[in-house]
Amino acid sequence: GDVSDKGMPAAMYMALTRSLLQAESRREPSPRAVLSNVHRLLLELGQPSMFVTVFYGVVEGSAGQLTYSRAGHERPVLLRDGRAHFLGGEGAFLGMMEDMDLTLTEERIDLAPGDRLVLYTDGLTDAQSANGRAFNLERLVELFQAHGELPPDELCTTVFADLTAYQGDAEQYDDMTMVVVEVNRTA
Repeated sequence: GDVSDKGMPAAMYMALTRSLLQAESRREPSPRAVLSNVHRLLLELGQPSMFVTVFYGVVEGSAGQLTYSRAGHERPVLLRDGRAHFLGGEGAFLGMMEDMDLTLTEERIDLAPGDRLVLYTDGLTDAQSANGRAFNLERLVELFQAHGELPPDELCTTVFADLTAYQGDAEQYDDMTMVVVEVNRTA
Protein backbone atom coordinates (compact mmCIF):
# COMPACT_ATOMS: atom_id res chain seq x y z
CA GLY A 1 0.00 0.00 0.00
CA ASP A 2 0.88 3.65 -0.29
CA VAL A 3 -0.74 6.51 1.58
CA SER A 4 -1.22 10.07 0.39
CA ASP A 5 0.65 12.85 2.16
CA LYS A 6 3.79 12.64 4.29
CA GLY A 7 4.86 12.70 7.92
CA MET A 8 3.13 11.55 11.09
CA PRO A 9 -0.48 11.93 9.84
CA ALA A 10 0.32 9.69 6.86
CA ALA A 11 2.06 7.15 9.11
CA MET A 12 -0.95 7.04 11.43
CA TYR A 13 -3.32 6.63 8.49
CA MET A 14 -1.25 3.74 7.13
CA ALA A 15 -1.16 2.11 10.57
CA LEU A 16 -4.96 2.37 10.72
CA THR A 17 -5.27 0.91 7.22
CA ARG A 18 -2.94 -1.97 8.04
CA SER A 19 -4.89 -2.80 11.21
CA LEU A 20 -8.18 -2.72 9.32
CA LEU A 21 -6.77 -4.96 6.57
CA GLN A 22 -5.59 -7.50 9.13
CA ALA A 23 -8.93 -7.52 10.94
CA GLU A 24 -11.03 -7.76 7.78
CA SER A 25 -8.83 -10.49 6.27
CA ARG A 26 -9.74 -12.71 9.21
CA ARG A 27 -13.44 -12.24 8.51
CA GLU A 28 -13.54 -12.43 4.75
CA PRO A 29 -11.59 -14.56 2.22
CA SER A 30 -12.33 -12.37 -0.82
CA PRO A 31 -9.73 -9.64 -1.54
CA ARG A 32 -12.44 -7.47 -3.13
CA ALA A 33 -14.67 -7.78 -0.07
CA VAL A 34 -11.77 -7.06 2.31
CA LEU A 35 -10.87 -3.87 0.42
CA SER A 36 -14.52 -2.79 0.17
CA ASN A 37 -14.95 -3.23 3.94
CA VAL A 38 -11.71 -1.37 4.69
CA HIS A 39 -12.84 1.44 2.39
CA ARG A 40 -16.12 1.84 4.30
CA LEU A 41 -14.28 1.82 7.63
CA LEU A 42 -11.75 4.40 6.42
CA LEU A 43 -14.63 6.66 5.37
CA GLU A 44 -15.95 6.42 8.96
CA LEU A 45 -12.65 6.54 10.86
CA GLY A 46 -10.07 8.16 8.61
CA GLN A 47 -9.08 11.66 7.60
CA PRO A 48 -11.36 13.13 4.91
CA SER A 49 -8.41 14.53 2.93
CA MET A 50 -6.35 11.33 2.90
CA PHE A 51 -6.50 8.15 0.87
CA VAL A 52 -4.52 4.96 0.41
CA THR A 53 -3.74 2.75 -2.56
CA VAL A 54 -3.57 -0.98 -1.89
CA PHE A 55 -2.73 -4.21 -3.67
CA TYR A 56 -4.22 -7.08 -1.68
CA GLY A 57 -3.73 -10.68 -2.72
CA VAL A 58 -4.28 -14.15 -1.35
CA VAL A 59 -1.98 -16.95 -2.48
CA GLU A 60 -3.51 -20.42 -2.55
CA GLY A 61 -0.30 -22.44 -2.46
CA SER A 62 -1.79 -25.87 -3.08
CA ALA A 63 -3.75 -24.61 -6.09
CA GLY A 64 -0.93 -22.40 -7.33
CA GLN A 65 -3.21 -19.38 -7.67
CA LEU A 66 -3.20 -15.74 -6.68
CA THR A 67 -6.53 -14.01 -6.12
CA TYR A 68 -6.22 -10.25 -5.78
CA SER A 69 -7.78 -6.81 -5.95
CA ARG A 70 -6.01 -3.59 -6.74
CA ALA A 71 -7.33 -0.38 -5.19
CA GLY A 72 -5.59 2.34 -7.16
CA HIS A 73 -2.13 0.91 -6.51
CA GLU A 74 0.59 0.60 -9.13
CA ARG A 75 0.11 -2.46 -11.34
CA PRO A 76 2.26 -5.32 -10.04
CA VAL A 77 4.60 -6.96 -12.53
CA LEU A 78 4.74 -10.72 -13.00
CA LEU A 79 8.15 -11.88 -14.20
CA ARG A 80 7.80 -15.17 -16.05
CA ASP A 81 10.23 -16.80 -18.47
CA GLY A 82 12.29 -13.62 -18.82
CA ARG A 83 9.31 -11.41 -19.69
CA ALA A 84 7.39 -8.84 -17.68
CA HIS A 85 3.59 -8.92 -17.57
CA PHE A 86 1.43 -6.34 -15.81
CA LEU A 87 -1.34 -7.76 -13.66
CA GLY A 88 -4.82 -6.57 -14.59
CA GLY A 89 -7.62 -5.40 -12.42
CA GLU A 90 -9.40 -2.12 -11.89
CA GLY A 91 -9.86 -0.25 -8.68
CA ALA A 92 -10.07 3.17 -7.09
CA PHE A 93 -8.10 4.22 -4.03
CA LEU A 94 -9.59 3.71 -0.58
CA GLY A 95 -10.87 6.14 2.01
CA MET A 96 -11.92 9.23 0.12
CA MET A 97 -14.78 8.60 -2.32
CA GLU A 98 -18.23 7.42 -1.37
CA ASP A 99 -19.00 3.69 -1.64
CA MET A 100 -21.01 4.17 -4.82
CA ASP A 101 -17.89 5.55 -6.53
CA LEU A 102 -15.65 2.65 -5.48
CA THR A 103 -14.84 0.30 -8.33
CA LEU A 104 -12.92 -2.85 -7.47
CA THR A 105 -12.47 -5.99 -9.51
CA GLU A 106 -11.24 -9.32 -8.21
CA GLU A 107 -8.80 -11.16 -10.43
CA ARG A 108 -7.23 -14.62 -10.33
CA ILE A 109 -4.06 -15.87 -12.01
CA ASP A 110 -2.26 -19.19 -12.04
CA LEU A 111 1.27 -19.13 -10.68
CA ALA A 112 4.11 -21.32 -11.89
CA PRO A 113 7.38 -22.28 -10.19
CA GLY A 114 9.96 -19.60 -10.91
CA ASP A 115 7.42 -16.80 -11.29
CA ARG A 116 8.27 -13.58 -9.51
CA LEU A 117 5.71 -11.01 -8.50
CA VAL A 118 7.11 -7.49 -8.13
CA LEU A 119 5.13 -5.00 -6.04
CA TYR A 120 6.31 -1.39 -5.80
CA THR A 121 5.22 2.12 -4.92
CA ASP A 122 5.16 5.09 -7.27
CA GLY A 123 8.23 6.49 -5.54
CA LEU A 124 10.31 4.24 -7.81
CA THR A 125 8.84 5.51 -11.07
CA ASP A 126 8.69 9.12 -9.86
CA ALA A 127 12.33 9.25 -8.68
CA GLN A 128 13.95 12.33 -10.22
CA SER A 129 17.39 12.74 -11.74
CA ALA A 130 19.48 15.82 -10.99
CA ASN A 131 18.01 17.45 -14.13
CA GLY A 132 14.41 16.73 -13.08
CA ARG A 133 13.59 13.73 -15.28
CA ALA A 134 11.48 10.94 -13.78
CA PHE A 135 12.85 7.40 -13.76
CA ASN A 136 9.51 6.26 -15.30
CA LEU A 137 7.68 2.96 -15.51
CA GLU A 138 9.19 1.80 -18.81
CA ARG A 139 12.72 2.09 -17.45
CA LEU A 140 11.72 0.31 -14.22
CA VAL A 141 10.14 -2.63 -16.08
CA GLU A 142 13.21 -2.92 -18.32
CA LEU A 143 15.31 -3.14 -15.16
CA PHE A 144 13.02 -5.86 -13.75
CA GLN A 145 13.35 -7.87 -16.96
CA ALA A 146 17.10 -7.42 -17.25
CA HIS A 147 17.69 -8.69 -13.72
CA GLY A 148 14.60 -10.85 -13.22
CA GLU A 149 16.57 -14.07 -12.72
CA LEU A 150 18.41 -12.74 -9.67
CA PRO A 151 17.28 -13.96 -6.25
CA PRO A 152 14.55 -11.63 -4.89
CA ASP A 153 16.84 -9.83 -2.40
CA GLU A 154 19.48 -9.24 -5.07
CA LEU A 155 16.85 -7.99 -7.53
CA CYS A 156 15.74 -5.41 -4.94
CA THR A 157 19.34 -4.41 -4.21
CA THR A 158 20.11 -4.02 -7.93
CA VAL A 159 16.99 -1.91 -8.60
CA PHE A 160 17.67 0.40 -5.66
CA ALA A 161 21.34 0.78 -6.67
CA ASP A 162 20.24 1.82 -10.16
CA LEU A 163 17.69 4.25 -8.72
CA THR A 164 20.31 5.77 -6.42
CA ALA A 165 22.73 6.21 -9.33
CA TYR A 166 19.96 7.76 -11.45
CA GLN A 167 19.04 10.26 -8.74
CA GLY A 168 22.62 11.38 -8.18
CA ASP A 169 22.47 14.49 -6.01
CA ALA A 170 18.73 15.02 -6.51
CA GLU A 171 16.63 15.00 -3.37
CA GLN A 172 14.35 12.04 -2.80
CA TYR A 173 10.86 13.40 -2.18
CA ASP A 174 8.79 10.20 -1.98
CA ASP A 175 9.23 6.89 -0.24
CA MET A 176 10.36 3.95 -2.35
CA THR A 177 9.15 0.48 -1.51
CA MET A 178 9.56 -2.75 -3.46
CA VAL A 179 8.71 -6.35 -2.60
CA VAL A 180 9.57 -9.38 -4.73
CA VAL A 181 7.72 -12.65 -4.13
CA GLU A 182 9.12 -15.79 -5.74
CA VAL A 183 6.98 -18.87 -6.42
CA ASN A 184 8.61 -22.08 -5.28
CA ARG A 185 6.40 -25.14 -5.47
CA THR A 186 7.13 -28.77 -5.72
CA ALA A 187 4.56 -31.34 -6.68
